Amino acid sequence: MLEMAESVEAGRASFFVGELYRTILQRAPDPGGLAAYVAHMQAGMSEGAIIGVFLASDEYREAQFKQFRAQVVEREGAEALASAFPIDYQPPGEAGRCYKRRVRSGFFDRYCAGDVVLDVGFSGYDNPEGLTALPNAIGIDLGYPGYDGLHLPFADGSVDSIISSHCLEHILYDHAAIRDWYRVLKVGGFIVCFVPHKALYEKKQFLPSRWNEDHKRMYTPANLLATVEQALPLNSYRVRHLCDNDEGFDYTLGPDKHSDGAYEIELVIEKIVPPAWTLD
Repeated sequence: MLEMAESVEAGRASFFVGELYRTILQRAPDPGGLAAYVAHMQAGMSEGAIIGVFLASDEYREAQFKQFRAQVVEREGAEALASAFPIDYQPPGEAGRCYKRRVRSGFFDRYCAGDVVLDVGFSGYDNPEGLTALPNAIGIDLGYPGYDGLHLPFADGSVDSIISSHCLEHILYDHAAIRDWYRVLKVGGFIVCFVPHKALYEKKQFLPSRWNEDHKRMYTPANLLATVEQALPLNSYRVRHLCDNDEGFDYTLGPDKHSDGAYEIELVIEKIVPPAWTLD
């Protein structure tokens, strides 16, 4: 009887996953993928979680992107898809993992297209050529004249955007760094910050990091935003984007394996003119 019940449950899981392939990915399931998802469900993964994995997949996002582009071209013409950022540029490391997707979606055009863009913490062991995250960015790191690892050698209100990819977790005083990033921004400028996600990269509760001994802290979306709220006056900025980025993430790799795919938090805040009134 137990074997029969297990067979029925496997059949239901197989039908459910097959329908996801057909409705979300618009194709028949491949045997390997079907078997893997059925195994996850039999191990306790919920239907909602499986749906989430499908919706976060590169295949689904690429299909949605193609549909979006076709609609834009039909409505506004091909010139509407032009970007200020070359699609064939390839930054190193984490900064390059989702570069093309951010170009295609208009993310960089929206938040990083100003005349003065700083890439804070751009250098590293995986960047021997010293490339910045964006081709229009000024690379700032230890060794840049006047930069001490915390204070930027730029005047107040002189910078259009700051992008920082997997750097903030290495800075001991992250509140002070954020305050100085904000200081140099023009009103209407953006801080674009990517940091490793505690649940996706570290896959543990407490320091030290399994994968990078220089990490000073671990971030979740909540405590990253809390750090910004503690660093800056409440009505001096607006959160324009806050998102988990697990593009291509391999959820089958356990905590003892280094993650594969994107494993970060995306945060964008905009500097605003504070209102004349104050909060009671």
